[in-house]
Amino acid sequence: MPTTWARRGGECRAARLAPPGNPTAPRERLLTAGGKACAAAAALALLAPASGALAVPLDDPQVGGIGFSGPTTGDPAAVYWNPAALGLMHGPQLMVSSTLSAGTVTVQRAPIDGMPSFPSARASETTHPFSWPPGPGAFLGIGSDVGGDRFALAVAAFVPYAERTTFQDGSNPSLPTRYHRISADLRNLALVPALAVRFVGNFRLGFAPGFLFSTGRVSFDETTCGLGGHPACTEDPTADARYDIASSSGFSSAKFAITLGGGLFYQRRGWEVGVAFSSRPFGGSGLNPAGVAGNDTQVTLPARDGGLPVTCMNGRADGRGCVFADLTYKLPYTVTAGVGWHPRPGAEVGLILRYLSFPSDDLIDIRIVRAPAATDGLPDHIVLHRGYRSALDTRLRFAQWLGERIRVGAGVRLETSALPAAEVSPAAVDGLKVQPTVMVMVRPIKHLSVTAGYGFTYMFDVNGGTAFQPAAASDCELKGGDLDACRLRLAGLARPTADGTYGSHRHDVSLSVTTQF
Repeated sequence: MPTTWARRGGECRAARLAPPGNPTAPRERLLTAGGKACAAAAALALLAPASGALAVPLDDPQVGGIGFSGPTTGDPAAVYWNPAALGLMHGPQLMVSSTLSAGTVTVQRAPIDGMPSFPSARASETTHPFSWPPGPGAFLGIGSDVGGDRFALAVAAFVPYAERTTFQDGSNPSLPTRYHRISADLRNLALVPALAVRFVGNFRLGFAPGFLFSTGRVSFDETTCGLGGHPACTEDPTADARYDIASSSGFSSAKFAITLGGGLFYQRRGWEVGVAFSSRPFGGSGLNPAGVAGNDTQVTLPARDGGLPVTCMNGRADGRGCVFADLTYKLPYTVTAGVGWHPRPGAEVGLILRYLSFPSDDLIDIRIVRAPAATDGLPDHIVLHRGYRSALDTRLRFAQWLGERIRVGAGVRLETSALPAAEVSPAAVDGLKVQPTVMVMVRPIKHLSVTAGYGFTYMFDVNGGTAFQPAAASDCELKGGDLDACRLRLAGLARPTADGTYGSHRHDVSLSVTTQF
């Protein structure tokens, strides 16, 4: 029989409706004003974004897994999506979620003078949260209402920003992506407490200050052609120094920052609306608190200069720790809005808009702050261009309750590219993306729900990378570091060309468990 939902004593319960094919049976609706609100709560749970590990590369657009969490859903994941929605919780809840992702990035560089063709490069990565520091797709949250329906408190740990890319055959000195990216593993773990307060009727406000811990590793090649008295050349592997910038394991060298988040939630009859904002990180050391404190960095000299790692008196033959690098980058602010409607009992239709905005000068800034004499002739300030601007993420979702214990849903997600095609590079692969998703939630017992979901993200191929100008680096040096002449170098665009064709796709599978005490 069809099922709708009504709110009774702070809980949702199923209300049976007579089969529509029997005109003589009473179609009793227990969906009162409060019941409609409860139905809307169930409906808007489906407005949660599906997993999109292939969004702007650093951003995880689905915290809490591929499921039903979102800006109008009362579960612990609302700490991220919309802290005001925490007020919908009734009783203590614990939520654990993990997402497994398998993705591929392909790069086919265009030929350049002196090198008629490049082999294609490919990065195939499988990411999971089961590591330390936690990897992409991890979420742990606990929360509860406090003193009835007026206040709710929660705290959650999750990874809102993460990126992991390793191009195959990174040991090959002629890897065509090496000047922009050989490998990267950037992780930003957030620890966020949150408070929701109900003011008038069903209008709620939420507050969520957070603490962000950044660790990671980035590897790339830096050419010395035309620099430091070296002759000009065309992508000569023997003239490349390799930088492998890494923080130590764990959080002993993590960068620290603060974030601020807040949200609004309003509920009326069969409709719910949620709006949330999350700031860029601030308050850490320096202007860009996110990044890598590279106390485990290794620098390898160009082959023509010996091709060996720079070593020192620390006793490590691999040279790690002999050079210290400070790597910083910027993160976006995020605005999320969701609205939902249930056209019939048990059915939900929802729309979510999610907007991400990066600073105008988005780049990776690297400074070698302590280097032995052996690194003389190598740059001590390196800029890698990313160029992210803003992206709009739009999602449409439909879901249906099947009885009292099973909910199913499907949707589609479309996201614009966060950077112009001319600035795409192996360090920042982004384009127009589409993602279909499916999910199911099962309640084997009253206070336990298990949610599984799957999403496939496809990025349309991008022909780009034409903004990079390798000759600009030597021009900057010849003019003695003149600011106007070094403009492209300071923006990270004075690097070997990234002109070529870029493609990417990703599979995501998640499992979430929520229990109510």
